[in-house]
Amino acid sequence: MEHNGNNRSWGMQRRMEGLVNKHMADIALETLQQRLSAVSDEMHSLAEHVSRRSEAIPKDDITRRTDVNFDGGSLNGTFNSGGVSEKLLPATTSTAETVAQRKIIALLVEIKEEQQRQWVVLRELQARVQGQACMEEEEVESLDVDLPLKTMEQLDETETHLEDPGAQRRMVSHLSRMGGATVDDAVRRLMQAVLSFAVGSELNWVGRGQKRSFRNTRLQGVLFRALKRTPVGKEATHHQFADVVKKWLRFAPFRQGGSGRRHYRPPSVEFPPS
Repeated sequence: MEHNGNNRSWGMQRRMEGLVNKHMADIALETLQQRLSAVSDEMHSLAEHVSRRSEAIPKDDITRRTDVNFDGGSLNGTFNSGGVSEKLLPATTSTAETVAQRKIIALLVEIKEEQQRQWVVLRELQARVQGQACMEEEEVESLDVDLPLKTMEQLDETETHLEDPGAQRRMVSHLSRMGGATVDDAVRRLMQAVLSFAVGSELNWVGRGQKRSFRNTRLQGVLFRALKRTPVGKEATHHQFADVVKKWLRFAPFRQGGSGRRHYRPPSVEFPPS
């Protein structure tokens, strides 16, 4: 059947994407390790530099700065310790340490920012690779529905098809491999996988106005179950899911250059013959 052929092609494409994503994850991890190694070498070099500057301080200079001062106006020679601790090291050493500390802090901040960027990339790649692994472990079951749905008639047919629990299970398994770096990203991918923008423009969450309700469809329940099976959506709530779906449906008419937008035509006005 044509559907089975499409599913086999989709499965092969997903396998290729999984291999590419795994390779990209390995490259990203290697790059991060190289960066951390370079920063570690730089910090070690700075520490040695500060140590050498401290050892280069003349002992006579330190002795002179630690001499005990007496108040000349006192016959008993009152001890004056003010400023002794601040003069143990030359000003040049203090400046060098300050510069080194600032440079180390700047490098640590740079490492943190780089780790955050790499973490976002690695999370998305991990989600895709895990989805690919699940696909390889499970038998790919064919769907009897062409996705994304392009007409409201196809949506009605899909709703009838999803009366079968087995059909729902197969679609949940199929859609749970869409991936996503965050919950919002995963929901948007699911919506775009099942609905065209033209169909999305005919729907809203509660069915307000002339649009149909998406909340009351079986397809909505299937999408939420698929989200819960993704790595990023395990802890997602239905409220989070609904918020993203509402936004996607709201802006569906304005995507692809206004494809699917409802065009308002004012009613024609007939004037009585004079």
